[in-house]
Amino acid sequence: MKQRWRNRISGRSLKIIFCLALLVSSCIITWRRSPWFGLPFRDDFSSGQTSGWTAYAGNWTVIGNAVRNDSDERGAKLMTGSDHWTSYAMEADLQMLGGGDAGILIRATHVEEGVDAYDGYYAGLRTNDQSLVLGRAQHGWYEFPFSRMPGGVIPGKWYHLRLAAQGCVLSASATEIGTKNTAQIKTLDPQCLKAGSAGLRSMGAGGLWRNVRISSLPAIADTTAILPPVSHLALYPTSQGSAPLTIATSPVQNKSYRSSAESVQTIRSLRLLSISKPAHVVVRGAVILTDPSLYVQDSSGGVKVETTHPGQLRVGDEVEVEGDAYPEGLSATIRNSTARVVGGLAPIPPLSVTADQAASGAYDSMFVEVEGRLIGRMDSVGRSVLEFRNGTQTYRALTNSEVTRSEFDRLETESIVRLRGACLVRPEYTGNTVPFVLIVDSPENVKLLVGPPWWSVEHLIFLALAMLGMGFLGHLFYSRAEEWRWRAVLNERERMAHEMHDTLSQSFAGIGFQIRGIRNRLLQSSSQVDPHLLDELNTTSELVRHSHDEARRSIACLRPEVLEVNGLVSALEQSARRAVARGSVTVHALNLGEPRPLPLGVLDALFRIAQEAIANAIHHGHPKSIKICMEYERSSVVLMIEDDGKGFIHQPERSGFGLAGMQRRAESIDAILEIHSSPGNGCRIIVHLPTPHISLLRRLAYSRYGKREFSRNA
Repeated sequence: MKQRWRNRISGRSLKIIFCLALLVSSCIITWRRSPWFGLPFRDDFSSGQTSGWTAYAGNWTVIGNAVRNDSDERGAKLMTGSDHWTSYAMEADLQMLGGGDAGILIRATHVEEGVDAYDGYYAGLRTNDQSLVLGRAQHGWYEFPFSRMPGGVIPGKWYHLRLAAQGCVLSASATEIGTKNTAQIKTLDPQCLKAGSAGLRSMGAGGLWRNVRISSLPAIADTTAILPPVSHLALYPTSQGSAPLTIATSPVQNKSYRSSAESVQTIRSLRLLSISKPAHVVVRGAVILTDPSLYVQDSSGGVKVETTHPGQLRVGDEVEVEGDAYPEGLSATIRNSTARVVGGLAPIPPLSVTADQAASGAYDSMFVEVEGRLIGRMDSVGRSVLEFRNGTQTYRALTNSEVTRSEFDRLETESIVRLRGACLVRPEYTGNTVPFVLIVDSPENVKLLVGPPWWSVEHLIFLALAMLGMGFLGHLFYSRAEEWRWRAVLNERERMAHEMHDTLSQSFAGIGFQIRGIRNRLLQSSSQVDPHLLDELNTTSELVRHSHDEARRSIACLRPEVLEVNGLVSALEQSARRAVARGSVTVHALNLGEPRPLPLGVLDALFRIAQEAIANAIHHGHPKSIKICMEYERSSVVLMIEDDGKGFIHQPERSGFGLAGMQRRAESIDAILEIHSSPGNGCRIIVHLPTPHISLLRRLAYSRYGKREFSRNA
C-alpha cells in the first residue's frame, strides 16, 4: 500500500513538474516574441566590438566609440534586435565618408546580402541631391518624397538621424550637430510593414555611426487622424538597386583644382628615385586599404600614403596624391601628402598570384588574391592573425575588422582558403619571420575552398573516444538488460514461492493434521485397532510431513531474499543449515581473498549449483560435515563444496539429472565444473569462474545485488 501511494505521489510530482516546465517555457517564448523584448536598446561601441550585431556585406570596424564602414559596397547592412519589434524609434549620429547614401533601418525582415535585399524602412542622408531620404524596400525600392537638407550633406560632419514607426505612421529627421539645420519627413504608409529588427546601412558610401539608441513607442489606433487621407500621399517607385547613384561633390569639395597630366607618375617608378633626398611627386590610384594605414594602388604598383585626413577616404575611391616620396627598397612611402578624390566607386580587381610571387616583393602594397592552407593561429592585441602555407612559402593574414575576425574564427586548421587583401612586405608587419602579410578588411575577401580532412589527429582521437564511449554504453546496456532479465526471473520465482506457500504447503499441513486426527480418534474410540491400519496411517503421516518439508525447502530455494540480503556464502550456509536442521551434520562456510561484485545471473547460477551439491551430499553421502568455500583470485572466482560422506565413483556419461543440471548451469556462465570423489573419501565439487579485473566502469555496469554482495563480503 505504501509503495502504491509512493508511486501515485511520484506520478503526480512528475506531472506537476512537466506542467511547470511547459508553463515556464511558454512564458519565456512568449516574452522573447513580444514587441518589448530587448528594448530599450543602446550601444555606444565602447567595448570595441560589434557583438549582438550581424553584418551583411561591408567592412565594419569599431574605431573609438563609433562603428565604421569604409567599403564602397552598395547595400551593406549591420543588423541587430528582434523581428518582433513593432512601434519604436531608432536614433544614431552619422558622419558620411565621401559621396553616397548612408543611414538607418527599422522594421527590417528577410535581410540578405544585396542592395535592396530586405523588407523594411530606411532613412538616410544622400549627397547627390543633398537631401534626407525615406523609403521602403521589399527586395525592390519605393521612395517617399524627400526633404532638402539645409546647409547640404557634407562628408566629415556629424548629423543626428531619427527614424520612428507608430502603426503605419513613419517619421524621419536629420539635424546637423552644432547647428539648427534640420530636415524632416512624416508620412503614412497604408500597407505598412508591421514589425522587424533595426540596423545601419550604407549605399555606395562609407560612414561612421555612434550613440545608437532604440526605444519603444506607444501604438496608434487611428492613424488617419494624424495625417491627411491616403489619397493625398504619393509613393515614388525608384530604381535605387538597379544603377549606382551619381556622386555629387559636397560644398567642401567644390574647390577646383588642376593637375598636369605630365606631372603624374606611376607608383612603380617611385622605387627608382634617389634615396638620398625625397622627391615631390603626384600619383593617381585607387584606395585599397584605409586601416591601419592608407594604401593607394595604380596599374603598376602600390604605395603607402601618410596624410592628415585619411578617414575621409573609402576603399575604392580614386584619388590623386601629392607629396614627398621616400623609396624603401621594394616599397615606397609618400609623406607630407594631400589626397584629393577625383572619382569614386572604381574598385580594383585583385591580382591572382602565388605565394612565391607575393614573397618576391613585386606585389608589395597591392591588392592580391592568394590561396593557402591554414596551419595555425596567433594571439595579437586587437588583431586576429592566421598563418598559412602555400607550397614552400609560409605567410600570415591579419585583420582589424570585428566582422572579418568572426569569419577568421570560423575557419578550421588544415582548411584550404582563398584570401584577398593588401600584400605587405614591410618588417613592421612581417616581423622578419614571414615573407609577406595580407591585410584582409572584409569578410567578402575570405572564401573557404576545402574544409579540413576528417582524418586529422584530433578527429581520430575523438572518433576513438567516441567508439570507446559507445562500447561502454553498449556494455552498460547489455549488463542492465541482463540484470533486468534476472530480476524478472527472481521476481517470478518469488511469486511462485508465495503461491506454493499459500496452496501446496498449506495443503500438506492440513492433510497431515487430518491424518493425525483420524489416527487419534481411532485410538480413542476403540480398544482394538487393526495394527496394520495404524502403521499405514503413521506411514502416510510421515510421507505428508516429508512432502511438507520438501515443499518448504523448494519455497526457500525459489525465494531470492536470502541471496539478496545476505550474500552468496551466507545464503548457502543458511540453506545448508536448514537442510540438516534435524541431523548432526556440521556446516562450515568461509570467504577467501578480496571479494568483488558479480553479475546477478552469475550469482544465481553459483547459488543453484551449490544448492544441488549440498542436497546430493545430504541425501546420498550421509556426511558428518559440509564445507562451503568461496575464494576470490586475481583472475577467477572459485566456489568449492566439500563433504566427508561415503563418496561415489563419478562417471560423466552416466550422470544423473542433478549432476547434469549442475554442468549445464556452469556452462551457461562460462565456468568449469570439477567433481572429485571416490568411495569412502567424500566428494569435492569445484566451480572455476574466470573473471577479468573489475574496473570502475564495470562496477558501474553491475547491479545493486552485485554491489550488495561486494559490500557484505568485504
